[in-house]
Amino acid sequence: MLVLVFCCFCYSNSLADTSAPSYPTTTTPGTIDLDDGTITSPSGGCPSGTSSAYVYGSGSTLRFGECVNTFAVTYAINQALQGSGVSIDKAHYEWKYIHCFNKPGKFCSADIQDRVNTTTGEITDDTYWDELVVVIEITDSNGNVVETKTWTMDTWYEWTTSNAHSTNEIKEGSTYWQIHSDNIEIFNHNVNSGTIRTPNAVGDVRFRISGYDKGNWDGYYGPIIKDLKTWFTYRANPCAQTALYDPSCPGYAAAYAQYQYNTNCSANALYDSGCPGYATAYYNQQCSANPLYDSGCSGYAEAYYNQQCSADPLYDSGCSGYAEAYYTQQCTANPLYDSGCTGYAEAYYTQQCSLDATYDSGCTGYFDAKCDIDALFDVGCTGYQQAYFNQQCLINPQYDQLCNGYIAPVVSDPTQIDDGSGTGDAIVDDVINTDNTPGVILIPVIPEPEPEVPEIIVVDNTQDTITAPAPLTDLDIEIPNVSIENIEREVEQEIERELEIVVEVEPETSEPEVVDDVSTEENTEESTTEDTTEETTEEDTTEESTEEESTEEESTEEESTEEESTEEESTEEESTEEESTEEESTEEESTEEVEEKEEEEKEEEKEEAKEEAKEETVVAKKETKKKTLTKKQKADAKKKKMKEIIKNKLKALAVEMGKAQSLKDQQALQQLIAALINYVPGFNEYGKYNIPGINFYQPEAIYQDKKIPENNRGLLNGLASELLHEKMVDMQYEKDE
Repeated sequence: MLVLVFCCFCYSNSLADTSAPSYPTTTTPGTIDLDDGTITSPSGGCPSGTSSAYVYGSGSTLRFGECVNTFAVTYAINQALQGSGVSIDKAHYEWKYIHCFNKPGKFCSADIQDRVNTTTGEITDDTYWDELVVVIEITDSNGNVVETKTWTMDTWYEWTTSNAHSTNEIKEGSTYWQIHSDNIEIFNHNVNSGTIRTPNAVGDVRFRISGYDKGNWDGYYGPIIKDLKTWFTYRANPCAQTALYDPSCPGYAAAYAQYQYNTNCSANALYDSGCPGYATAYYNQQCSANPLYDSGCSGYAEAYYNQQCSADPLYDSGCSGYAEAYYTQQCTANPLYDSGCTGYAEAYYTQQCSLDATYDSGCTGYFDAKCDIDALFDVGCTGYQQAYFNQQCLINPQYDQLCNGYIAPVVSDPTQIDDGSGTGDAIVDDVINTDNTPGVILIPVIPEPEPEVPEIIVVDNTQDTITAPAPLTDLDIEIPNVSIENIEREVEQEIERELEIVVEVEPETSEPEVVDDVSTEENTEESTTEDTTEETTEEDTTEESTEEESTEEESTEEESTEEESTEEESTEEESTEEESTEEESTEEESTEEVEEKEEEEKEEEKEEAKEEAKEETVVAKKETKKKTLTKKQKADAKKKKMKEIIKNKLKALAVEMGKAQSLKDQQALQQLIAALINYVPGFNEYGKYNIPGINFYQPEAIYQDKKIPENNRGLLNGLASELLHEKMVDMQYEKDE
């Protein structure tokens, strides 16, 4: 085994530290002397008959034979860079190489198309493809590999001619050398990737090259490599400006911790107690959380006020709930503060009982207090007997012989015979016979007028030719609001309206005879001077006369006040026609529509006739003359008018009575009819009479100065009637025995 060892000498210089440029700078490429490298054979040495690698050409070229050898060479980085003021961006390297793709029986390019794609240089049969591998390593100052990269020859190039698929080749003499150039990136400042390394922090750049002729040709027909170079790109060390530039900077951890601390303190002074402004920030934080933290906090006064009000609403009258709390406090202290306080009733009762035991029978000491006020309150009161005796003596001194003012009775001659005209007591007889009775005016009893029973017209609705209508099941009957008060109010208003009567004046025609008759009839009651007054008086006085006279009065009134009477007659005709129409419509509800149309035509004819009658009656000018009624005339007119209204009301109610289907409606109508029938005008006047002398009877004693002795003769003791009574009683007992 042949081992060639090239000793790598130690190189040191005394150059000054490399200056720190502000932009990336590249050193001049330096060619490595391959004589400084070492060649290592495989374990056990190269096989017999094989050629080992060797260096030639003044240390510039390395050539491999059939033996598998490894070449190693080292380049000290501090040969190019010095100091810590710079950082290395990249470590560049370059070399030239050629090889001959031999195979047994085929030299170099013979039948090369069988083994490669001559167009692209791609290996199609690598059975005899030569091996050439270069490993580049960068170590730190302690010799530890920190960066590494590997290159392997994998493309065929013809060394005797130019290669179209080559991107970087050079012709030296008749040989075409392929150039491989690359670098190891230590730190990329564009993306901040890698590690910041200074020349002092790195050691060497190492090249380990392995190769051999796989075609097994005797001699040195393996790969050839030459002109191995290396150089560096560097810049000013950014870590010198700030250790936070990259985590690979020395002191980065401490700097980053300080950076985070400062950042957090800037964001929030409460991050740590050592942060600037921590005390102020903490104070503000506590005040914001609770203004009661310190009296200097903003809003402290208001918060303190609210706190005190929450603890006790009575703290201030402005506190929420103060009124309720104050009310509760006062009620608790004294339930008598307000009637709404709990326990007010009991406290008030106790208070009243304490002020006056007679306030209520349940008060303590009620009985004794009442007895103290009046011994006659109860038979159990102390002094009741004496008080009762005094009371009776005061009422009647003759109650007992011990009463003050008692007068002993005068005993008359027992033999005197009582003729029955007196009591037997002269004093009593004298008092009785004395006429001191005040005069009493007897009011004659006014006979109650007999109620006028209205005539109830019964309509015969039974006909042989007409089928009875179906019963009304869902008929709604409106109960009229009929009351004596409403009738009286209606009469009063109507009489007031009649005080002004429109008199029609006909220039040519008049009826003096009727006026004379009216005057004659009025003279029977009282004389009048005005025609209107005579007519009114006649109406009032003839109320008590027969029906024939009232008919004459009505006709006379119609002649004097033609318009008014015409309206009344038309009203009566309308009411009569409406009643009959209602009865007929009730009977004919189930009949055909033809009959309904006939009824409507009749109604229209009647309305037209009424309108024509009204137009004919208005033929002269009208004069309005104020009619003055005396009090008696007005009362008589009211009485007559009420009779007419009640009569009409009874007729209407009788019709409604026939329509009522429910028992409730019938009862209501019956009550209204009974009330109207039993009504007697003027009945309430009886309650206005007073009995003269009523003031005589006053609640006081009227015989205080009179002493009436007991009448022994008036007693039954010892008299015949008493003896007879006792005898009869004894006879009953004897009979029982």
